[in-house]
Amino acid sequence: MSGLKPVRTRGEGDVRLVFSAYSHPGKVRKNNEDYFFIPTDATRVKDLMMVADGMGGHNAGDVASRMVVEAIVEYYVENSHRVTSVEQAKDLILNSIQQANIKVYNQSQARDIYKGMGTTLTLAYFFDHRVCIGHVGDSRAYLVRDRSVTKITRDHSLVQELLEEGKITQEEVDNHPQKNIITRALGTASQVVADYYEIELKDNDIIVLCTDGLSNHVDLNKNIDLFYSLESLDEIASTLGKKALEAGGVDNVTIVMAKYSCATEKR
Repeated sequence: MSGLKPVRTRGEGDVRLVFSAYSHPGKVRKNNEDYFFIPTDATRVKDLMMVADGMGGHNAGDVASRMVVEAIVEYYVENSHRVTSVEQAKDLILNSIQQANIKVYNQSQARDIYKGMGTTLTLAYFFDHRVCIGHVGDSRAYLVRDRSVTKITRDHSLVQELLEEGKITQEEVDNHPQKNIITRALGTASQVVADYYEIELKDNDIIVLCTDGLSNHVDLNKNIDLFYSLESLDEIASTLGKKALEAGGVDNVTIVMAKYSCATEKR
């Protein structure tokens, strides 16, 4: 799952979504334990995108991230057609995450080679002019709107907790020796608590999901011009990915994006 993926579009009535993704193993690691999903012409799910950053030895991380993404896509295929309200959309997200968690956890218990494996997950489901986001771990979701970037999700990480408790400063976060320790993941226990966020979308909003291979090296706020100067999401994703590699590339780098357009909001 590495390399730039082509833009995919979906249009229904006055709404149009354009998707793009970039994933690269980085300069240090041989395997890419990140996994992602964006809609393509071949997929039955058209309103969902996600990133997962696997962890665990003996290639178990890439097993965990792939299992979670594939389990959630399967769950959406079976259940999303019944969603008629935003409350049901929230239930769909949280239930799909629980089901995926159980699959990974059971696999980790069944085979020693997979013991202790887990993965982050950040997903975005587009429903009724909203984006509904489910989140576990330290992969992130951002909103790009009106030439500014807002981080939607809260990292489930040790340094985030230390920061909130006032034990370290924001400046100390970047170089903290325990920066990579996450406090919540899918697959490490029989149950998982997922955060949920919901945002009403505006014309030309861009939603960005990424693993920490990007967020640790690239400040999206300092690269806001990219979102408005480049021609396509493909170019934006590729440029951001290359910046992460140039800044070190010590981890896998994955970015997925969707641009929302709504004709009724245009003047």
